[in-house]
Amino acid sequence: MKASGAGVAALALAATVIGYRTRLRPWIYRWGATYEESVAGLPGDELVAGGARTTRAITIDAPPTQVWPWLAQIGEDRGGFYSYSVLERAVGADIRNASRIHREWQDLAVGDTVWLARRGGDRGRQIVAALMPNSHLVLMSPADYERVQRGEKASGSWSFHLKAQGGRTRLLARGNGGYGGNVLYDVVHFIMERRMLLGVRDRAEVRESSVGRSA
Repeated sequence: MKASGAGVAALALAATVIGYRTRLRPWIYRWGATYEESVAGLPGDELVAGGARTTRAITIDAPPTQVWPWLAQIGEDRGGFYSYSVLERAVGADIRNASRIHREWQDLAVGDTVWLARRGGDRGRQIVAALMPNSHLVLMSPADYERVQRGEKASGSWSFHLKAQGGRTRLLARGNGGYGGNVLYDVVHFIMERRMLLGVRDRAEVRESSVGRSA
């Protein structure tokens, strides 16, 4: 007896779901990271209640002091996110990715805003929840930042961590909670974050980066 069209579609859907959960999701959740890196506790983890966790990593042939300035200036109104700016502008973000370090964008502090897309208001920005130059940068939504200030747990965070390895750096990007676990979000965020890590690497590995005021 031939399977009905609906039965075939159901089997195909089930196979797709199983394939995503067993093969694709584990790969995109820890792209570039070792198992040890993916399970290690990192600064900022303790601020979040739980939820899905991603850890992605890349090795950069430069010390943390050469990588940090690129992270310190991220933001829509600053250095961008070194990802696919065409796609970011297509959804309304006014992104122009910097190709050099700007001194005037280096003074980042806890409580500062990092804009994803100003047109989104509070939903389009992140707040610096924790920071240590050359070590880590932890971001979260304004509502979550307020929760943390009250001694409560945040629902999600996005953070970057620099681990020195001789003269090189392991750059880790960690996502805790938030929209993690939603398939569409997971895939899109992976594509953009992977490009961001590569973008930081490519810039930091240029030894003679020009440093100056923005035009």
